[in-house]
Amino acid sequence: MGTYYKHTKTEKVDVPYSFRCEQCMKDSGPMVAVVCGMEAEINSNFKKLDDKKQQKLNEMAHEKLVRAVKDAHRNATEKQIYVKAFKDQCPFCGKPQSWAVSGIKDEMFSTPIVCVIVGLIFAAGCYFFSGVDNNLMIALVVAGIGLVAGAGSLLFNIIKVERKKKQTSMVVQKNVPVIEWGAVQYLLNEQ
Repeated sequence: MGTYYKHTKTEKVDVPYSFRCEQCMKDSGPMVAVVCGMEAEINSNFKKLDDKKQQKLNEMAHEKLVRAVKDAHRNATEKQIYVKAFKDQCPFCGKPQSWAVSGIKDEMFSTPIVCVIVGLIFAAGCYFFSGVDNNLMIALVVAGIGLVAGAGSLLFNIIKVERKKKQTSMVVQKNVPVIEWGAVQYLLNEQ
């Protein structure tokens, strides 16, 4: 069996933004959100990629960054959902902002779904590939563990959202961040 090397690359870009704190009403000043694309990966038999494969890896990483920036832009402008890269903690009073609740809500189900899917995959593996007589019981226990982990993760996320809602519920004026999308317009313009 031959060995192979995993070559990965991630691109990121800075997006300037600012906000007026809903608690102390001070301007945050210039802040920077770092938007990252998903990791691009190429497997190779060689430790160093040739120029063609390196260029392909670079292109894949760039495409993933463009997709992440476009998704963040579309969510912010159309749905008022701000990705976690836009930190909502006021630099003066340290309190959270109500506009960040939407970003937490948007990602609330991702971890529970992963827990359930991984639990079901392991359960199927236990059922079909275990060499014991009671493989159905083992599979059900593993699936149950996945479901419990998913439910626990969902409960934790609900508590986190409710806590942030409570912290931001007494604000007098609800604001949204001012994001300077012009700094990444070249990425937004790409097809």
